[in-house]
Amino acid sequence: MSYLLNQRLSAGIVIFLCLTSVISNQQNKFAKLLQRPIIQVKNAEDVRTAYDPNQFDFEPIKQAPMQISKVLNIGDGNKAWVIDNAVAFKDFMQFKEHVRSGDTDFTFAHQNFSKLNNQSWNAQSAPWIREMNLTTFRESKVWKRLQPFVEEILGKKVNLQYSEIDFIRCLDPMKPMTSPFCGANKYILSFFVTDTFKLNSYGQLSFYAMSRNPNMSNNSQLEVTETVHPHGFRATLWPACHTVLFRAPSVNFFQHLMLLHVVMTTDLNSDEVVTSPASFASNKITAMQEFGNFKFLNEDRNRVIDYGKHLTRTLYDGTKNRPIYIFDDLFTLNELIQWRSHLCKANAHLNGFDAEPSESHDNVQWMKSLSPEKFLRTSMWPRLQSFMKYVDNSSNWFPYDVALNYIRAADHTRIHPDARNNEEEFTLLLYLSEGLTPNEYGETAWVVMKKDDGVLGYIGRGGEVYETIAAVAPKFGRLVAFRNNIEHSAHPPSSLYLGGRFSFAVKVAKNRRLAYIKRLYELMSDWSDQLSSQMQILMRQLMYGKHDNPLISKLSDDFIEQLFQKLTKESSDIEEGYVVTQF
Repeated sequence: MSYLLNQRLSAGIVIFLCLTSVISNQQNKFAKLLQRPIIQVKNAEDVRTAYDPNQFDFEPIKQAPMQISKVLNIGDGNKAWVIDNAVAFKDFMQFKEHVRSGDTDFTFAHQNFSKLNNQSWNAQSAPWIREMNLTTFRESKVWKRLQPFVEEILGKKVNLQYSEIDFIRCLDPMKPMTSPFCGANKYILSFFVTDTFKLNSYGQLSFYAMSRNPNMSNNSQLEVTETVHPHGFRATLWPACHTVLFRAPSVNFFQHLMLLHVVMTTDLNSDEVVTSPASFASNKITAMQEFGNFKFLNEDRNRVIDYGKHLTRTLYDGTKNRPIYIFDDLFTLNELIQWRSHLCKANAHLNGFDAEPSESHDNVQWMKSLSPEKFLRTSMWPRLQSFMKYVDNSSNWFPYDVALNYIRAADHTRIHPDARNNEEEFTLLLYLSEGLTPNEYGETAWVVMKKDDGVLGYIGRGGEVYETIAAVAPKFGRLVAFRNNIEHSAHPPSSLYLGGRFSFAVKVAKNRRLAYIKRLYELMSDWSDQLSSQMQILMRQLMYGKHDNPLISKLSDDFIEQLFQKLTKESSDIEEGYVVTQF
């Protein structure tokens, strides 16, 4: 008996030692993964394609020297000068990249108004603006090349005061107006920084002066005097107080027209500080740091909310019984204004129009992505956590994606799901635009795909057949929660509504582990071309739920979070490391 007991004990010790060895080897394997670079990048060109004249099979077109192609009599005794080849061909791509680099977020100058009769200084000016570092431009090759040319034109030395980047999109209701930078002895040098314009894409710069047509009226009115066509290497120098129109692109141009305006004065003794709404916006780092500090300040902020009384409607996807819950008036007017004001302190990022026909993403062009970790520290998260406890009887829901979306009339948003069919998640939408009426649209619509009826085979990708199952108006303060693998789309507002359709979106997973798995595989997919084969396999495993259950998966919660943090740092270092030192 004693012999058998000793044999079993010995066998148990051997098994324990084997298991310990396996676990130790597995831990060492994961530890080595965390020690090696995740993204396999050889150099900056693997991430972004820099201009290389040797990449072409043909000789680049020889560029003519910088020259004044036109001197325009623009009315009221004023002149404007069109300078062609103001940016050298070899410098243009770097110039364009540098204009967009750094703090690439933009201020939405129209966020405080929505109607055509608004008379604030930025009404019907460029909706998206960003102040460019003036020292950077002053020390650039472009300005060093241009400065003597500009001073020869004006016959005087100049001092730079301000530089700003504007983004204009089709349907933006621009109008002839005097620049807000108007002042004595001031001039503006405007660059067209979009080189993909076609003949009929519009975007011209027009000058105006008062004129009277006795056949129409005895009153004087603005009349076009001269117009300049946009070219990528072209700059136009004009008096800052003259009435101008930077025309929006045509509807066949899906991207934005990017302009760089440099304000200068011939008064070298002037100490005026020139500013715009972009001057007072928080930069990206400051805004991200301050985001988590938000606290509701109203006296009744800790009130008990009876969610059942605020539930307006419950809709279901008829095929899979997935719910869509609509709640109204969960937040007071004061709370909504507090939260929106806090969110709008941060600028928005341009994603650009994606012409891919597949409905795999929302194609929201302007958004502000926010940190889920810092969102947990705000007093908004406990509110939504309590809300989710009512909706799904669980307190473990955890945010993995937090953003403020800006949608405008010319945007082309797409039908898309937020989650895969194997994922059990919710998306919460809080609508934050005041004054949107039924005539100004902006609804969120949920759809289901119909079976192939023969049409799909002829149309191809992007021609899938859908049926709408629900639609909700973006009522100010309305909160919607829905299973986010239901395909849906945010509809743009009408062209009569100049402001943005703001929606605060929070996507939540069942628990913290699943939230980090989602964040990890989404970030890995952004760098999939630079991942090792081992990491690509892991990405697919995470995507299809192989590691969702911690009792089955060999990946611990800590390992998943550490891998995400490592990949986040690597991707950030690569993006920030690509800096054009001179242009």
